[in-house]
Amino acid sequence: MQDNRKTHLIIKILLVGGLITSLIYLFHPETEQFSVIINGEPVANPLIRFAAIPTILTVLFFTGILMVLAFFGIGLLIFLGAFLFMMLGVFIIAPYSWPILLIVFLVIALMSLTENKSS
Repeated sequence: MQDNRKTHLIIKILLVGGLITSLIYLFHPETEQFSVIINGEPVANPLIRFAAIPTILTVLFFTGILMVLAFFGIGLLIFLGAFLFMMLGVFIIAPYSWPILLIVFLVIALMSLTENKSS
């Protein structure tokens, strides 16, 4: 019985994630575009695009640090830090992408309501 409930939850999470991904892909105005924008205008110089490489390396470095900390058992601290960082990002980005946030919060509320009824 317990394995069936876990399988059902995993399937529900995958379906909701696929739904959110497809909605974002369909309704985002800059889908399939890769461009660097400086002062509101796209940059055509390919050398400027290499500016993304240090950013990617920095993200990979911090991801490596977080993985090492997770192996040492500092998972709750990482979760709380990531949650606070995510909430900060939501408050900064919310004025610009409120439809996406609305979809995400509605899906979370829907999953919470259905989970309470089945338990």
